[in-house]
Formats: sequence, structure tokens, C-alpha cells
Amino acid sequence: MTGVEIRELSAGDFAIVCSWLSDPSLNRWLASEWRGRSVTPAVLAAAVRSGRSRLFVVTVDGTQTGLVALSEIDQQDGVAMVWYLLGRSDLGRTGVTTAAVKSLMNVAIGEMGLRCLYAWIAASNFKSRRVLERNGFREVGRLRSATTVDGIVEDRVYFDFVGGASVDESGVQGSSRQDGD
Repeated sequence: MTGVEIRELSAGDFAIVCSWLSDPSLNRWLASEWRGRSVTPAVLAAAVRSGRSRLFVVTVDGTQTGLVALSEIDQQDGVAMVWYLLGRSDLGRTGVTTAAVKSLMNVAIGEMGLRCLYAWIAASNFKSRRVLERNGFREVGRLRSATTVDGIVEDRVYFDFVGGASVDESGVQGSSRQDGD
């Protein structure tokens, strides 16, 4: 989809992002720190200030539509966790989230110099699986009975992306790895 951009989260975005993070239909897929709670600007500000996270607002033609983020950033080891949400259900299945995650990957690998990105999903979150796979992430394993969605215990399915430069238009990763590494 064209017109999709990401920009660093600012205080002016806090109200809408807090409303998305507080929405049970959205936060049910997130880690327990966000799930099932009302997120205040103070909580969001603490996440931004932590130094181990970078949050970006997704815009489509200048309108706020979602959030993509890096958490558990470890610059020394070159790794971070990717997570995301689409705040506007009317834009589902339009490629907005896939494009935003690709932009986030380019920031993480191209600008921040990270080498490995990972993400996890609840096993039943097929939409999120498609976003990751379209961006070149590969399933690497699962933790059994490691998350809860709507009161049902599910497996966490882990994905990773190892890249060296950037992500191309098809979602294929550039890699600095050599055969045998």
C-alpha cells in the first residue's frame, strides 16, 4: 500500500496510542504488560523513556492508523523484538501493517545496525503470522502454553529475521551471513 509511513512516537500521539493499547480487541494479542489494562500516558511515556524500546506511529496519508515498535533492544548483541498493532480495523487486509513493519525493519537494520529481529505471536493469530511471513520472518520455534488470549492458553510462536542491510520490496531479507555461518 502506498502512503504508509512511520515516525517516532511523540507526546501528541499519546492519546490515540493509549486508546489503541487499551482496546481489548487489540491488546488481547499483546504481551501481558499491555494486555487487559487501561494504558495511561504515564505508562506509555515510561515505555518510551526506558531506552530499551522505540515506538513509531504508523500513518496513512498523514492519518494515524497504528503502531510498530522495537522492544528489548540490545545494541551490543544487535537484536530487538518487533511488535505492532493496527488501530483502525477498516484498514485490515490492505497491507498497511505489512508495509509499516517493513519500514520498521529498515530502521532497525539499516539505521540502528541491528542484525537480528524477532517476534512472537499467539498460535491463533493468523493475520499477524502473514505480516511476519510477508516480511521475510521465519518461524523458529514455539513455547507451549505460554500466552493467554481471551482466557484460553495458547502457544507462543517465535519468528526471526536475520539481515545485513535492508528489506527489499518483496520482503526478502538482505543478509550478511555466508554459507556455513
